Amino acid sequence: MNRRSRHAFTLIELLVVIAIIAILIGLLLPAVQKIREAANRMKCSNNLKQAGLGLQNFHDTQGKLPPAYNYNGTTDISEATWLYFLLPYVEQDNLYKTGNLAQNFGSLPNQNSTISAAMLPGYSCPSDIPGNLALGYYGKGNYAANGGIGPMTSNFTNAAASITTPGVFTINTQISLTDITDGTTNTAMASELRKVNGDDFRGVMHYPEGPIYQHNRTPNTSTPDDFRAGSCISTPQVPCYGAYTAYNNRAVIMSARSNHTGGVNVVLCDGSVRFVTNRVSQSTWQALGTISNGEVPGSDL
Repeated sequence: MNRRSRHAFTLIELLVVIAIIAILIGLLLPAVQKIREAANRMKCSNNLKQAGLGLQNFHDTQGKLPPAYNYNGTTDISEATWLYFLLPYVEQDNLYKTGNLAQNFGSLPNQNSTISAAMLPGYSCPSDIPGNLALGYYGKGNYAANGGIGPMTSNFTNAAASITTPGVFTINTQISLTDITDGTTNTAMASELRKVNGDDFRGVMHYPEGPIYQHNRTPNTSTPDDFRAGSCISTPQVPCYGAYTAYNNRAVIMSARSNHTGGVNVVLCDGSVRFVTNRVSQSTWQALGTISNGEVPGSDL
């Protein structure tokens, strides 16, 4: 009887096949990562768009935008930030109703703990690391309001003196869109921050030092943020140093940062979203951060 010979891969052939598969995976992986990041960046841009629309709806209802945060030491000691006031306008009315402005967000745990700990998808960019609770109570997000050119200080009784040059959001102050004489298309409403794990407070949503950024330095700068010692954990991508020691001597300069390649998303006061590159000039970036200085952002925006 004739026997058929059985054919099988040799070891060398198997190794060649495995090597080809590995090469193909190596070629495809960067493309997959680019597609994933493009989707994340689009989602992040849409989150900012929704925040901008929510702020405009707040303005339509109240006649003014919310304050950066409230604290006057007497009638209002809540330290409720703009993100708290935005909640009903981003479909979080039930969460908003759990708050109590007679209790301080900086003295948790109290009735405001539920709001403070809530890390909402709409307040987080999927390109960044997942959030964690700082000190066990303070949830973090990725979106910060334009506080102007800093530092932002702890002058609680004089809003004008609490910042070097006001932006859209200032302590105890609600401005109207008509107050933005530089033009709503020339003024940033909010941008992005990067989170750092642990008890780093940058990006904390419901405490004043977390969700307000300044336009002193261009996006993703290598210059460290000026932040409270003990509340910042410096990393190469998100550097900081202890510029002050407590809430009552704060001098914050926090820069816009993102995990996107080359820049940050910015929602302007007209509701449009721009991707501003790291190459933007400091003069253009600072012009984007003020409301009534008469500057016009350059063509590099």
